[in-house]
Amino acid sequence: MSYIDTEQEQKELQDILLQFYRQKTDRLLLQFQKENDITQQTLDDWSCQHERTPYNR
Repeated sequence: MSYIDTEQEQKELQDILLQFYRQKTDRLLLQFQKENDITQQTLDDWSCQHERTPYNR
């Protein structure tokens, strides 16, 4: 980008974009949780599950 003159400016822009997408992801995840009635207990339960695709022999 020709309007970014230094590495510092590039780093600042990257940090701004990263922060923006982190916040956007957080909002979308919270929205998904609310729409699908996913609680912290649900997430904890999922973290303990071990599901595998059965192999056919």
